[in-house]
Amino acid sequence: MARRRGRFGLGHITAILSAGERRTFNDLSRMIELGRRANAVMIEMLSSSSSLTALNEDIRLLEKQADQLSFAIRSGITGGAVNPNVLDNLLECVDLADSIVDDYFWVSRELLRISKVTFSNGLSAQTAEMETLLIKFLDLAEKGMMILLEMLRASNLGKITELRNDIELLEEEGDNIKDHGFDMLYASAQDMHYLQFAHLSEMLQKFDDILDSCEDMADLLVSITTTISR
Repeated sequence: MARRRGRFGLGHITAILSAGERRTFNDLSRMIELGRRANAVMIEMLSSSSSLTALNEDIRLLEKQADQLSFAIRSGITGGAVNPNVLDNLLECVDLADSIVDDYFWVSRELLRISKVTFSNGLSAQTAEMETLLIKFLDLAEKGMMILLEMLRASNLGKITELRNDIELLEEEGDNIKDHGFDMLYASAQDMHYLQFAHLSEMLQKFDDILDSCEDMADLLVSITTTISR
């Protein structure tokens, strides 16, 4: 049955989603929740003395769940009742949500590897400062994923657009944190082992990638809901 914006207006997105689209939004929410769980474990890896091996395994299992869920969602999208005009964007949302968990797993393995290397250059204070900065990045990622969950559950297109703007502000804040982190790195570069510099550079970039993925997914959700509302 054709959808008519005149009947539902822009304030009832959930009312005009097909069963397949509603299921996909719910499944994407499950993917984002896996990302939030990985984010919480990552904060623990950076801020506690817990076993990094055990925490890395926790994230590995979350990444495995995300891969399995991603496959199931993609199958549901391509074989379900989904508006053809939003199919590609929905599939890209799945890829972005999966990539967020993949990035956490990449960083967790990197933390495990670097923990086995002993450095004797006396940069513990700088390392601790960088870890504090990285945790600020993870706090932004948590906020970004919470906003994505709100977008996936929102019924009002205006609210979805407003939430997308909130994620843009978080991403800009993340860019500032990344720039400050690189300033710190280069200020200490002369005294750093190259592995330390490479490790911390990659961490900053990966955390920025996670925020970028949140912003990209938010853009897609605005596009999807706008298209469905027409």
